[in-house]
Amino acid sequence: MTFTKIVALHDRITIDGVDYSNAFRTFGLTSDGNTVNVSGFSVSGADETLMGSKAQSFSGDVYITSETVAFLFPLHTNNSIFEVAWQPNGLVDGTAPTFHGNCQLRTFDPTDTRGDASVSPVTFTVADQNGISTS
Repeated sequence: MTFTKIVALHDRITIDGVDYSNAFRTFGLTSDGNTVNVSGFSVSGADETLMGSKAQSFSGDVYITSETVAFLFPLHTNNSIFEVAWQPNGLVDGTAPTFHGNCQLRTFDPTDTRGDASVSPVTFTVADQNGISTS
């Protein structure tokens, strides 16, 4: 079986319906399932675990510009819930899978390092029971 390798240059990223594909240096998603220990019900004494709830989010490094601050900071300060969609390689392949979910920007932390591009880590945390899905 062969697999296509992609260099991350053409990801489509939309936030609240606005294309921010060129505003991010890095972007991705995390979906981490919680482990629940149910060993107390084991007759054999062996450790048993079940999958619990999932913590899901999109995160990346956004370039800090007057445009990104004017857009993202009000979403943060107003506790807004908005859709985030990430389509790896989506700018050149419209059929690529898209990951999307309703999120909130709970932390806004723009920082600068002298001599470097102004970037800020951002995490868009899932805001409803639907989580992040793909289409």
